[in-house]
Amino acid sequence: MTADTSVKLTYVVTWREISEGLKMQMRHSPVGRWCYRVLWGLCALLALLSVANLLTRGVDAAGLEVWRFLLTACLLVIAIRWLTALALLAYARHLGEHRVTVDADGISIVSERHTHHTNWGFYGRGAESRRVFVLLTPDVWGTGLMVLPKRGLSDPQDAERLRSLITEHLASGSPRRSARGSRSRDESLDAPASHPYTERQES
Repeated sequence: MTADTSVKLTYVVTWREISEGLKMQMRHSPVGRWCYRVLWGLCALLALLSVANLLTRGVDAAGLEVWRFLLTACLLVIAIRWLTALALLAYARHLGEHRVTVDADGISIVSERHTHHTNWGFYGRGAESRRVFVLLTPDVWGTGLMVLPKRGLSDPQDAERLRSLITEHLASGSPRRSARGSRSRDESLDAPASHPYTERQES
């Protein structure tokens, strides 16, 4: 059982961290995963059809409009997340430096203009990448989002303690690991959804 030892983070959030959190929100929420697969599946299909047409009928038959649509679809997938991250960055920077405490009771956030405490019951799933931990609400969109940058940890060992807290309170069983036995760079710590929430929390 994980010891009830708090983990503290201090940081000013960056655009890259928010963008990575949004990418993980798409990959680890049910609706996000569906949209992600449909968009990239459409891009792959158009690319395949264009290449097949090019090989069988020549360069002129590939169709400029098809290539233009393919490029636009790919750019939209990336641009939407980037623009959303910019909007959220303005809000996060307005709050100033974040001082976050994560313990058995939940997540407490103190910033220059905001103080907030969230119980673990608010969230339904967690995920981790190379730069951030992400907590998501259990609704199908994963609307409630909290990004916890790893660089905000004062001690590298705190990453494992924070991972253990998230696993204990949000995940059922042990986290999934890669084939080599090490933690993957973009790993889900999902737990079954219990309550639908729609409030967005960004830190």
